Amino acid sequence: MVDCLLRSLILLAATTFAGAACADVIVLANRTGLPLPVRFLPAAGQVQQLTLPVGEVVPLFLDGKAHVEFASPGNPKRYALEANCAYFFGRTSVRGIDMQKIGLGENASTAAGRALPGSASRAPMATIPVRILVDEEEPARQVHWERRLRRRIEAASAILERYCRVGLRVVAVGTWNSDNTTNDFIASLAEFEREVKPSPGRVAIGFTSQWTMVLGRTHMAGTRGPLHSHILVREGSPQISEPERLEFLVHELGHHLGAAHSPERGSVMRPVLGDDLAGRSDFRIQFDPVNTLAIAMIGEEIRRRNITRLYDLTPGSKRRLSQIYTALGRSLPEDPAAAHYVRLMQSGADTPLAESAKRVLQVMVRAAISNRALPAADGGQIDGPTRRVGDTLTEYYVRQAARAANALPEGVATRAFLAAIGIGLGDGELLAQIPGAGDFARAVEAPNERAVRLTVLGEPTVHGRRDLAQHFFMSAYLTVSLGADAANAAALAKELLDAQGASGLSFVDLAAGRAGVRFADGILNKRVPFGMLPQIFTVKAFMPAVDGLPEGLSADELKLQFGRKDDPRFRKQLSEIDGRILALPAYRPATFQLSR
Repeated sequence: MVDCLLRSLILLAATTFAGAACADVIVLANRTGLPLPVRFLPAAGQVQQLTLPVGEVVPLFLDGKAHVEFASPGNPKRYALEANCAYFFGRTSVRGIDMQKIGLGENASTAAGRALPGSASRAPMATIPVRILVDEEEPARQVHWERRLRRRIEAASAILERYCRVGLRVVAVGTWNSDNTTNDFIASLAEFEREVKPSPGRVAIGFTSQWTMVLGRTHMAGTRGPLHSHILVREGSPQISEPERLEFLVHELGHHLGAAHSPERGSVMRPVLGDDLAGRSDFRIQFDPVNTLAIAMIGEEIRRRNITRLYDLTPGSKRRLSQIYTALGRSLPEDPAAAHYVRLMQSGADTPLAESAKRVLQVMVRAAISNRALPAADGGQIDGPTRRVGDTLTEYYVRQAARAANALPEGVATRAFLAAIGIGLGDGELLAQIPGAGDFARAVEAPNERAVRLTVLGEPTVHGRRDLAQHFFMSAYLTVSLGADAANAAALAKELLDAQGASGLSFVDLAAGRAGVRFADGILNKRVPFGMLPQIFTVKAFMPAVDGLPEGLSADELKLQFGRKDDPRFRKQLSEIDGRILALPAYRPATFQLSR
């Protein structure tokens, strides 16, 4: 079976990349303060005579290697350019001009560039079809808001085309009804995703007038990551000028095409917009060199291979983009965007992490088959072991997974373990719908393998409940792929949405989710002794008692008893949950006595 799969993958790769050539991007930035003439000499293709405007960033697309020539007073210069790198021209101390490469973690694994079908010069400009929508709070008549938004999309498209050869085309317009009781941006994005389909477009862009401008740092627009299908933008803020609205839109479109946050003050990808830069007469929306490189690389994948999902990026692109995002993350250590993108780049089937997680999951499935073969403990006299059920079954699976993961290389062991138990014991159907995380889950476990696992798995529980096991292990999985803060935020947003439905908000579910995050974060940061897990893991050691925690709260009941999520009563309830978790034996090192 494995040999057949391997042959299929080899055949697929050969078919996909037949005739592929080196397909790389070079980014040049002019920081000299004057227009700069340069000659770009690709090994394949025409020599280009360029004049780089002051402060401008220019991506150059090529097949193979290239050189650049430019004049420095008394000393003409010529440099070889490395694949998928960014450079800037600046003044030297002796009134000359020189070029400097921006270090982005390049190494031997990415020095040869990447292979894509077609050619840089012949591949057409890519166009992403978009559907634009407003909610019912939009005050203008459709003829007016449609004209306004079409012009903004057209302006954003022109900017993107300049930096990555990818444009936008409006193929449909419409409206949706936003929830008037929701003032949380993440929850509103989730609602927009649930209510609106991108079809006939590839991306749905929603403009909501649900809120007015809020002073200070706040979400004015958002999406979930590169090539995600939905973008939500706040529109109902009269204090925001049209140039600022355009910048917000381009910022999110940049995220859609793979741009992370940048420390450069003039970049559209700076973390905080709405800082009055757009009001200056010399203002223009532009990307910084590093993010230009990132979106241009993904743009070439769209142009040459028509990819629609992050999972479809070639291994060469993923490796280089991971290096780029790692470098960006070091420049903004407090910002989570780049680290999140690194995790997304490492979530494909070609990575050691996916293969390692698959091995751990296979051990869990074999353990399930062995357990299922045991006789059920039905109250009769049985000599020998009986089938594990409930919390005992959960502990058995986690210990078997930890034992398997401890045999893996140190660099992937903990993450592979958490990914495997998240897929194996969490909610696989929900995982498949999560951008990036779902792609990784499918890489670890094919649909037919998942069917086998569900047949033999049984009912592993946490405190006797299957749903709490799913919340716990799903949150552990999301901690690996998104980070602890984002995993907690995702669990909270899910419960706030549940308050609008039949199930209601459950602080018990939140306790399981937050305990799963603490468990995963403790393992990743070595506060929990991973090597001991095969002997010491028990449910009670890592999941607190849930007695007295409210469940099934409707939106009205939640508002009456706890207010909104920023209400002191709500925060007090979360603090009580966190207190219960921190009081567990696992998080008290001096008394780390866990029963076997």
